[in-house]
Amino acid sequence: MPFLKPQRATWCELRIESCKRNGWRHAIYSPETKRIAKAHYKGEWRNDKREGKGIGISRYHENYSFDGWMYEGDWHNDLRHGYGVLSKITEDGNVRKVYAGDWIRGKRHGFGSNWYKDGSYYEGAFRENERNGYGRIWYKCGSGYYQGMWLNDRYHGEGMLVQENGNFYEGQFANGKKEGLGVFHHLDSQQVQKGCWENDVCVNSTIEDRRLTTASLTSITHSKDK
Repeated sequence: MPFLKPQRATWCELRIESCKRNGWRHAIYSPETKRIAKAHYKGEWRNDKREGKGIGISRYHENYSFDGWMYEGDWHNDLRHGYGVLSKITEDGNVRKVYAGDWIRGKRHGFGSNWYKDGSYYEGAFRENERNGYGRIWYKCGSGYYQGMWLNDRYHGEGMLVQENGNFYEGQFANGKKEGLGVFHHLDSQQVQKGCWENDVCVNSTIEDRRLTTASLTSITHSKDK
């Protein structure tokens, strides 16, 4: 049986391979999507893909505006992967931090911090770009906060929601609303309401008035927390 001769790469194949970006480079290129007018990347490459540490800037061209995004951090197989910081570039050139934390295959995944346009701030767990697991969010201008479990970007599970006036609810949530057993604390009246909630409405509860020497327990149907 004759020995098979090893195949040699053609001159064209060698030429293409030698032209691939590898190592540390600064490149300006046009992405495949038409929504991005121009993209810059300065960092490490492997086989023509962003791999390692680097900074990527994408400039969008929508309705003649040139806002965009800047990402600085880890890359793998041309995607954000590892730890990195994503910032928004406004049309006037200002840079606003949006997210700092873990990434997997181009999506926020793991632990991270997110700054929202309305002034809210979230710190906690992400899964595939959505808040999932334990996390805390502070709403703009001191208008309250939530800490507890999340599922698909909504309160879900055990948590505590504090309102702007200081009243707060501790208990169960589902799909972003109070659902199940919980305790609502009314600070002004010093009353503690313990009961069951359905679709954000208290349907059955008892109220303890802590101003009284002897606690008074009254069964009521409460329409909605205020």
